[in-house]
Amino acid sequence: MGEIEREAKAKLRSVSEDLEELIRLFSEHLKQSKDIFKTQLYELRKNAELSLNNYSINREQITYDLSQIEKKLTKLSRLISKKKYDAELASNTLVEIATKHGQIKHDYEEKRTEFENSMNEWLRFTQIVNEIVTLLHTKSSEWETSARDLSIFYQDIADTSLPSEFDTTRNTILEFSISILLSAGKREQKDLSTFEKQLKDLMNEVSENNSETDES
Repeated sequence: MGEIEREAKAKLRSVSEDLEELIRLFSEHLKQSKDIFKTQLYELRKNAELSLNNYSINREQITYDLSQIEKKLTKLSRLISKKKYDAELASNTLVEIATKHGQIKHDYEEKRTEFENSMNEWLRFTQIVNEIVTLLHTKSSEWETSARDLSIFYQDIADTSLPSEFDTTRNTILEFSISILLSAGKREQKDLSTFEKQLKDLMNEVSENNSETDES
């Protein structure tokens, strides 16, 4: 295994660890968010059910109390239907009934206001969803940063630059071309330029003179 391959494998192992860390971070954030989401929703549901149950009990009690008033009114009705009845007693009884009626209504209004306030709390079902979406959006910035780092790490490993050996070899070939021509007795600049151009074309590099000609 060559040095370049060993270095690449070492970098890949390091990046792989970073990738696993991103997955772990993602899973941890999702679990935390899920736990928060469940806790808040269950707590809100518990409070809603408690409010509904209490309100139902209160309404049943009010219905019962009103039925008792109806009974007293029926009894009073029988009393005043007689030709002779105790007017003072009837008056006091009616005052008592009216007082009880007012008390029941006052208690009901208080319970209703309390219940309506608790109903406003139920709007938090939507708010909780919005909060969890915001939380995940905030956490996602960490995932994006880690993912961006991973992309950069992989790009660093993928070295697409031209190896320096290409230039070294190219220069050696061009130096040899001069030696070979001189040994063959060809000292004219035209011969040197022609052979050099041929070699450069073979190495996929056009001569500077040819480039200038094309541009003109």
